[in-house]
Amino acid sequence: MVLWCSRNNRYHSNDEPQLPTYLHIYETSSRDKHRPQREILKSSPCHCHQVSCSMAKGSHMFLHLVSCIFIVLLVLADTTSAFDNPNLLYMDGAWMYESTLNSEGDYLVQWTPLQDQIMFRITVRTRGYIGFGLHTKPNMDGADIVVGWVHSGKAYMQDRHGVGHQEPQIDRYQDWTLIAGYENDTHTTLIISRDYNTCDKKDHVISNDTVHLLWAYHADDPVDPDRHPRLHYHGWRRGTASVLLIQGIVKETLKTATPFQMYENIYDPLHTQESSWLLQNPDVEIPNSSETLYWCKLFKRPYLNMKHQIIKYEPIFSRGNEEYLQHIIVYECTSFGPELDAAFEELSHQLGQDCHQSSMSHLSYTCSHVVAMWAKGSKGMAYPPEAGYPLLPDGPKFYMMETHYDNPEKHNFYDNSGLRLMYTSILRLHDAGVMNIGMEPNWKHIIPPRQRHVLSESHCVAECTHAALPRSGIYVFGSILQTHSLGHKVRVSHIRNGEELEPILQDNNYHHNFQEYRQLKTKHILPGDHLMVKCNYNSRGRSSITLGGYKMKDELCQSYLFYWPRVEMSSCTSMPSLDNVLHSLGIEELAIDTNPIKIKKPAELEGKTLQWRLLNYNWDQNFIYFQQIASTGTFNAMCHSRGQPLVEGLVDYDYKYPIVESTWKPENVCKKKYRRNNHKSHSTLSLFGQDNIDYDEELMSDDGIFRKSISRIDALPYNHMQLQHQQMFEEQLLDKKVTNAAEKNLEPSITEPTDIQEELDLMERDLEKELHQKYPDKAEEVTYSGSKIINMAPVFSRSHKYNINKPLLVILLILLLNSSWVRWI
Repeated sequence: MVLWCSRNNRYHSNDEPQLPTYLHIYETSSRDKHRPQREILKSSPCHCHQVSCSMAKGSHMFLHLVSCIFIVLLVLADTTSAFDNPNLLYMDGAWMYESTLNSEGDYLVQWTPLQDQIMFRITVRTRGYIGFGLHTKPNMDGADIVVGWVHSGKAYMQDRHGVGHQEPQIDRYQDWTLIAGYENDTHTTLIISRDYNTCDKKDHVISNDTVHLLWAYHADDPVDPDRHPRLHYHGWRRGTASVLLIQGIVKETLKTATPFQMYENIYDPLHTQESSWLLQNPDVEIPNSSETLYWCKLFKRPYLNMKHQIIKYEPIFSRGNEEYLQHIIVYECTSFGPELDAAFEELSHQLGQDCHQSSMSHLSYTCSHVVAMWAKGSKGMAYPPEAGYPLLPDGPKFYMMETHYDNPEKHNFYDNSGLRLMYTSILRLHDAGVMNIGMEPNWKHIIPPRQRHVLSESHCVAECTHAALPRSGIYVFGSILQTHSLGHKVRVSHIRNGEELEPILQDNNYHHNFQEYRQLKTKHILPGDHLMVKCNYNSRGRSSITLGGYKMKDELCQSYLFYWPRVEMSSCTSMPSLDNVLHSLGIEELAIDTNPIKIKKPAELEGKTLQWRLLNYNWDQNFIYFQQIASTGTFNAMCHSRGQPLVEGLVDYDYKYPIVESTWKPENVCKKKYRRNNHKSHSTLSLFGQDNIDYDEELMSDDGIFRKSISRIDALPYNHMQLQHQQMFEEQLLDKKVTNAAEKNLEPSITEPTDIQEELDLMERDLEKELHQKYPDKAEEVTYSGSKIINMAPVFSRSHKYNINKPLLVILLILLLNSSWVRWI
């Protein structure tokens, strides 16, 4: 039994009387606990507050009194509180997440993930129909779409799917549930729910992946709305927005309004003693001479007389410049003496400079411990109630903010963007930290052209976690994934004692323009665990190779992990070994006495350079071979603490790919379900592909199906939902806004990058430096074998290459045989 008091809230003037509150009682069925089945009593107008009622005045006073007493007795007799029922999630406003999908505030979506399903409330400034969809892409074709409206006191809903640029077609199986619907003079609201995985190929599988919410509406209801509904074309009233439905930022923790209005509903500065620290670039000039700029600015921490903790932060943008910012990272600067402190002090009073200038090189080592990280598409970050990032009176006093600007059209402008950090003296239980894991940006990270799926795998090895983590381990509660424009799938894998555990996180629909902070269910990492960051790239639109690096035309594969308790490890990364790279390209030997370094073997490549090989390699014919070697071959591991290696000499050893005896597989939900009408189920998506499953033919456009596919319930009086909306915008203005940033950059790989000659020249210099470090004493011609790996270590162990004296080996074998012969005699 559910008691609900609702008010029909019209937008009215002071002279207009408000409509009265009505009391509704619904009987819920055990078959479907999330949908009111039957209204068993509707009282006359009365004023309600929870389960108390006051008598209405007039001739029906006695009837109202009896009704109210009866209702109270019914509710008190119910062993389950009405407010424990999920049905009331949409009545009391307790929605975990919300997002306003258009800039004018006319389309609001709120949602709450439950155990097996997810509930949405959609409120739109219209009295016509509402369209709402889920998709992996920001377009309608193939999208999972629901359409609903309120007409003549009834709420209607249909489960549909997108087919090209046509009216969405009716699904054979209606998997969305209409819970409630109502409208007033200006707005329409629908409350709907659906299972995460319906095992219907026309429905989107709701998971931790990035999803595009498709929205549309019209001023009118469909034609023939209660029998054979046909939709009016929505025209300019549509768009898309990227969100995380499950791992997003809870609305009470981080508001989704303007940056200056964030956090206002949770943290009251008067009660939390909250302080604000603004780190802002002072009129940085972004020149028109380069596409990429990394700008570094030093800041001195505010004076502290006691320990504080950072509890949240938000981005601050110069108006119109947000599209140029790729990321903002704040690092702690470690002091190594008074001279460096004096240099920091001087730099903190300056405007900053290009991070890659030689005068800033020392900061890359001393300022390398991540404090805060914002990436494109994110609204900010808030720590969980049990943790905060520590600020100590006797700790680091200087911090460096690195801002990455991407300026492909080479505009000239000025910028004052930055981060606002909020910190408090009311300490939380744990000190939190941020750790960077993944692929070290380097030319050895090679992505072949014209490929739909290119897999790159990077490692945080057991030696690093064993050296850095406490015996009790750390607890990861959040993460930010990062690639550049080619990345479209990312997974952070977790291996312990040869067994692959459930991934720390993954996104099978990643988009580089939506690198939102993700709130995770806490993951426990122990010393000796091995972590991997796996990135899948789509390079179909590129005719030349892509190398790892910091520019947008280069690629990354990284994850920033937020965890507690804080440890001293700043980063734990890897890169393919030189052996691995040469082997994957079919190169056997290099001659290092040449300038530039040339290939010696095989004979057909003799005299060619590595640069020539990369540009002329037959990727279409050799891609499978390259992919197998590159993704499972040897690699060099690195782990650092504030610019210093945690394990000395680690980078000099070649590691083998870890041995995984037991791999993790996602639960096949559909295998356990039996679809109605013997409908065939489909399995969940894997990280790097989709099972090929045969499905039933879709039966469409039959009048009987149209009638059966309309969910219809009584419309509810418009209740308790008052939104402040701006005026409806003009059609000609909206025509220019229908495509958002995500839609513009859906397939960034189709854009050919600019010339990579600069990257190849850097590669040649890096290769020469590495080989001469390996063979410093060689004056004559020296060859380097890239196809032979000697004594590679087992998983999680270091590997060594030994120079074996062959004559000595022969003598030892003779002695061994002689001793065995003597024993035989």
